[in-house]
Amino acid sequence: MFKNVLFQLHWFLGITAGTILAIMGLSGAALSFEDELLRAANPGLAGIAEHHADGQPPLSLDELVPMLQADSDRPLQRLRVDATGQRPSVARFEGGKEHWVYFDPYSGERFSTLRGQAFFDFVEDLHRHLAAGERGKLLTGSCAIILLFFVLSGLYLRWPRQWWRPRTWLAVEWKRSGRSFLWSLHSVVGTWVLLVYLVIVLTGLWWSFDWYRDGVTRLLGDGRSAPRAQVRPGPLDLTRVQESLYALPGVRSGYIDLRLPGKPGQPITARVMAGDPALRGGGHDRAQDSLQIDPGTGAVLEHRPYGQLDAGGKVMTSMFALHSGSFFGLPGRVIVMLSSLCMTLFFITGWMLYLDRRRSQRAARALRQSLPDSGTSVAQEGTPWRVVHASQSGLAEQLAWRAAAQLQAAGHPVQVLPLARLSLQQLQDTPQVLFVLSTFGDGEPPDNARRAARQLLAQSADLSGLRYGLLALGDRQYPHYCAFGVQVDDWLARNGAQPLFDRIDVDAAAVASLRQWQLQLGALTGIHTDDSVLPPATVLHDWQLLERTLLNAGSMGGQIWRIRLATPANQHWKAGDILHIAPRNAAAHARAVLQAHGLDPLQPTRVEGQTRTLLQLASERVLPDGLPAMPVQDACLWLSGLPLLPSREYSIASCAADGAVELVVRLTHDSAGRPGLGSGWLAVHAAPGESTAARVHHNPGFQRVAGTPMVLIGNGTGIAGLRSLLREAAADGEHGHWLLFGERQRAHDLLFADELAHWQADGHLARVDLAFSRDADGGGYVQHRLQAATGELQAWLARGAVIHVCGSLQGMAEGVDQVLRAALGDDAVETLLENGRYRRDVY
Repeated sequence: MFKNVLFQLHWFLGITAGTILAIMGLSGAALSFEDELLRAANPGLAGIAEHHADGQPPLSLDELVPMLQADSDRPLQRLRVDATGQRPSVARFEGGKEHWVYFDPYSGERFSTLRGQAFFDFVEDLHRHLAAGERGKLLTGSCAIILLFFVLSGLYLRWPRQWWRPRTWLAVEWKRSGRSFLWSLHSVVGTWVLLVYLVIVLTGLWWSFDWYRDGVTRLLGDGRSAPRAQVRPGPLDLTRVQESLYALPGVRSGYIDLRLPGKPGQPITARVMAGDPALRGGGHDRAQDSLQIDPGTGAVLEHRPYGQLDAGGKVMTSMFALHSGSFFGLPGRVIVMLSSLCMTLFFITGWMLYLDRRRSQRAARALRQSLPDSGTSVAQEGTPWRVVHASQSGLAEQLAWRAAAQLQAAGHPVQVLPLARLSLQQLQDTPQVLFVLSTFGDGEPPDNARRAARQLLAQSADLSGLRYGLLALGDRQYPHYCAFGVQVDDWLARNGAQPLFDRIDVDAAAVASLRQWQLQLGALTGIHTDDSVLPPATVLHDWQLLERTLLNAGSMGGQIWRIRLATPANQHWKAGDILHIAPRNAAAHARAVLQAHGLDPLQPTRVEGQTRTLLQLASERVLPDGLPAMPVQDACLWLSGLPLLPSREYSIASCAADGAVELVVRLTHDSAGRPGLGSGWLAVHAAPGESTAARVHHNPGFQRVAGTPMVLIGNGTGIAGLRSLLREAAADGEHGHWLLFGERQRAHDLLFADELAHWQADGHLARVDLAFSRDADGGGYVQHRLQAATGELQAWLARGAVIHVCGSLQGMAEGVDQVLRAALGDDAVETLLENGRYRRDVY
C-alpha cells in the first residue's frame, strides 16, 4: 500500500513539478560555463586574463572608483574587481542592473555592453525565480524540495532484489525497447545523478528560503570568532580600506568583492581571494576569505580566512561552489551540468512512461467495459451473471472479460472471477454463469486453479437453480482433449445445473469454434458481433524463415534445429511466450496428390473471399493418403471435405531484445519415415525466405517475475523456454539463476553450450546442474539432479526464487513435480502454483 501511494505521488509530481524542474535544469546547465562563454564573446574580457598572466598590477581601488563614478550621481552599492579575468568586474550602482557598469580593472575602461550578458541575466532569473519575482522564487524552492522527494522515493521504488550487484544499479539496458528501455534509462540514470541531485537540492534551498538558511546556519555553526567591533563614524576612505585589503597576500592581483554600507555605522563586507592559487585557503574558485572593515579608518574588524574555518564554515562559504560543482574543479562543473540536463531526460521519459501506462490502462479497461451499444434497449437491472475463468496462458481470461463486456452492454450486472476464487455458495447464489476453462497438460486444470478445482469438484450441492454456458479450451494433440472443461461440465450436470447451450470445445484457439461461442453470446444478449471482438491472439500473420541451424550433430536422438523467424510488423512477444504455427505439407507432396486426382496445382480457386492456387490451399489441409486416387470434378467441394492441418506450438527461445523469434525444434518422423508435421515443415520443407502462418500465444503463466532469482528446470527442446527467460534476464541486468537441464549425451546434446558457459563465467548462472541419461556418468535424469539438491532448492525458495519447468510432460515434468511434492509437501507446492512461483510450460 505504502509503495503504491509513493509511486502515485512520484508520477503525479513528475508530470507537474517536473516541468519546472526541467526548466531549472536547462537554465542551470546554461549557466554552468557563463564566465567562459562571456569571455569568448567579449574580447575585452579575455584581455584582462592576459594582463593577469603577464603579472601586471590592476588599478588601485582609489583610482578605479572615481573613474567609475565620474558619470553617475547614484551611490555605489557593490564593487567586484576580478584581476584574474575569470569573472567580469562590475560596479553596481543603486537603481538596478541598468545602472551597473562593467569595466577593465587594469585600465578603468568601461564596457558599454557585454555581449551575451542580457541572455545570462534572463537565464539566471529564470533559474532562480522563473522570471516571476518572489512568487517564482517560491515555486522554484518548492520544486527543489520535490526534487529531494524524487531522489528518495525513486531510490525506494527502484530498489532491486539483487541490490548487491553493481550492474543492477549502474548499467542501462540499451538492448531493451519500449517501456522496458524507458524504465531502465529513467531509473539507472537517476541512480547515476542521485548524489549530485542531493547536493544541488541541499545547496539550492540556501537561496530559496530564509528558514532553511537559518536552520543550516544553526546546524553548521556561524563560524564567527568574536563579537564585531563598533564602526567609528566618518566618511568612506578608500585609500585606508585598500591598504587593509592589499596587506593580505595576493589579494590585489586576485579577487575583491566589496559590499559598501547603506547606512552610517555599518561596516564594509568584503570577500577576497588571492590571484595565486598557492596562496588561497582552498582549492576551488569560491574559497574566499571574509572580512568586516571600518569604512572610515580601514581597520579590519573581523577576518575569517577560508583556510582557518571549521568544516561548517567552509560549507557555508562554499555553498555556490558546491551548487555549481566548481568545488570539485572542472570535472565537478561538467558533472553538474550534465546532471542538470538530465532533469529534461527524466521529464521526457517520465511522461513517456506515464502515457504508456495510461495506454495500457485504457486497453485493460476496454476489455472490462461494454462493447458499443447495439441499439438494444435493456434495463440495467437485468439478470446478474458471473463469468468464471481458469487460464494457463491468459487466453481464457481474455475471452471471459470480452464475454462480460457483451453481457454488460446488454444491461446485465456482471462479476468476473478466476476459478480459484469461486465458492460453492457463489454458484448457488447466481442464477446464470459462463465458464471459460482451459485444459493444461494431460487433462489437468491450469496450475493456478488446481487446488480450487479439486476442492470444488469434490463437493455436492443442489444447483438446480443455475443455468450455465461453458467454453472449453484445449489442444487435440493431447489425448485428454478439453478434459478439464468436460469434467466441470459433467459435475455441473450431476448437481442439477441446466446448460444454456451445448458445451463448446475449442482446439488451439480455432476461430471457427470461437465464432460458435460468439453466436451463443449473441443469442443471450441480443448483441451480435463479428471476428473483430475475438482476441488478437487468434489472428495468424506471416513469419519469414531467416535461417535454421542444427544444434546436435551426431546425436543418437532426433535432430534438434534452431529456427530463426523474422517478426512481422506490430507483433510483440515476451520471454516465456509460445509461437503457434500453422504448418503446411511439402509442396512436392501436395502437388503429387493434386495431380493424382486430376487437378492442376496452379488452378486459381476462390475460397472465403480470397483467390489462391489449389497448391496453396491443399498444402494447408490433411491430404488423402494410401487410397486409390479418383478424378475430382469439383475442386472446391473436394477441398471443403479436407480438414485443415492441426496447428503446432513451440516455446520461444529468444527475448524481444534479440529482434527475431527463435525456436528449438526436434525433427520427428512417423512410422513410414516421413518428417513430422510441424517439425518437418520448419526443419525440412520450408525454404529460407518462405513465410509460415503463425501467431504469438502469450503465456503470462510462464513469463519471468522481474527482480526474482529463477530455478530453471527442463530437458531436450525445453531449453527453448528457459533460454528465453535467461536472455531476457541478462538483457535486464538480473543475474544469479540456477539451471537444471537434461538430455542424452554431453558430447552431442549440450544445447547452447557456449552460451551457458559464458553465463556461468559472468555469474548470470550462479549454478548449473546437467544430466545426460545415455552417458555412464551422466547423472540420470534432470529430476534426479533436483532430488539430490532439495536442500539447496529450499534455500533458493526462501530467497523468493520462482521455479520454471519447460519440456516434456511425461517423464521429466511429472518426475520434477513428484520431487517437489516429496521435498516440500503437497500444500506448499499448491501454494507455489497459486502464487505463480511454480510455472510450467510442458507438452
